[in-house]
Amino acid sequence: MTLALEINDAGLVLARDGHVVAEVPGCAMLDGREPQTGPAAAQRARLQPLYAETRYWQDLGTAALPRPMPAATSHADIAYAQLAQLAREAEVGGGATLYAVPAWYTREQLAVLLGVAREAGLPAVGIVDAGLAAAALEPVPPGAVQLELSLHRAVVTVLEHVGELRRVRYELLPQHGWLALQQAWIDMIGAAFVRKTRFDPLHEAAGEQRLWDGLPEWLAALQGSDSVSIEVPAAGTTLAVELARADFTAAAQGLYDAVVQVLQRARPTGGPLHVRVSHRWSGLPGFADRLGTLRDCELRPLPRGAAALGALAFEGVLRREPAQITLVQRLPVPLAREAPVVPAALVAPGDRPTHVVHRGRAWPLGSAPLSVGWAVPAGQRALTVEAGPGVSRTHCRLACDADGAWLEDQSTYGTLLNGERVGGRVALRAGDRLSLGHPGVELELVRVVDDDGAA
Repeated sequence: MTLALEINDAGLVLARDGHVVAEVPGCAMLDGREPQTGPAAAQRARLQPLYAETRYWQDLGTAALPRPMPAATSHADIAYAQLAQLAREAEVGGGATLYAVPAWYTREQLAVLLGVAREAGLPAVGIVDAGLAAAALEPVPPGAVQLELSLHRAVVTVLEHVGELRRVRYELLPQHGWLALQQAWIDMIGAAFVRKTRFDPLHEAAGEQRLWDGLPEWLAALQGSDSVSIEVPAAGTTLAVELARADFTAAAQGLYDAVVQVLQRARPTGGPLHVRVSHRWSGLPGFADRLGTLRDCELRPLPRGAAALGALAFEGVLRREPAQITLVQRLPVPLAREAPVVPAALVAPGDRPTHVVHRGRAWPLGSAPLSVGWAVPAGQRALTVEAGPGVSRTHCRLACDADGAWLEDQSTYGTLLNGERVGGRVALRAGDRLSLGHPGVELELVRVVDDDGAA
């Protein structure tokens, strides 16, 4: 029997025979003789925050804890306690295990994991990058990104298919993890109660813990409803507020925007953006809608425990002898036939730009293309901009036809449209902003009309 374990402190997922058999949060309480881990610890973390620990998987190692605890001396001690408890509760002790690990794990952390896993009764027989394994469950296009969420950070893994699927790079968003998202919603809920009932559910630890415990249920309810009723006990009665999905979306907007900016940077020049989204992201209020604003973006949600299931699917590639275990960063995943990207809807005539503005001067757009760059060849209509890093001689062209106004990127480095890198031919609308190079040449698309409203 081979197991697979996805190491993610937002939820360690154990899989067997192609199915998820357990998922437990990476949370521990260190106030006893032995660490208490998993759901029981999470249900006490706000009551006794001084004894709560959530970074032992992220910062896995044998160094002494900054503050000595009765139940553990290092993060490795806590990780061992959680794996041993998981093996007992799932009744899988002694099972050879494939590990899907975070992208940032160092050689030293992998070595610690191997030792901890062996002692806990879940000896490792293979290790694979978690983002790679999660995206490997089905054929993939030549380029894709996998989006994951851990307790303290979001992770974007950039993948490339050249004969096989491999991890090219990854990017971390510290302070943009699951805990930060939950905290934003808890603060929003608390403020709503104060505003509507004059009662603050966060005034004591028990009330704060109650909100944290109820949050998963409220988020689940919002997947099938536009609003949710939240009730809390107060002074012998029950108080309630009604909150809309839009309230949750607004509270998380800053974190969503930060993730979208990273995805924009990960877009291949001249091509669509293929995003594989973990189950931890896909159900969040308003997140799919936020990604839907990206141009030429294909969004595919992954199943719960995708990294563990992906590891099992490639057991034959990953399984090694103990002395030969190395981190796998490429897998023989089939190449998907790219579906044609549906072109963006044509811009309504009243929203089409008539001019492009640079440094206070407007250039008209017409059927004759307007070439933008710092050294446009003679004989072309030209908008000459200052040279700089990332600005090409002929960077892009702007033109109009019967269907609207268009941008055609011709640069080496790509053009940013409203902060998003685009390639190929893209429809424009009045109000759009173009950025060329870094720190950037800025252009604005405007619509000029006569007194009678005609362009």
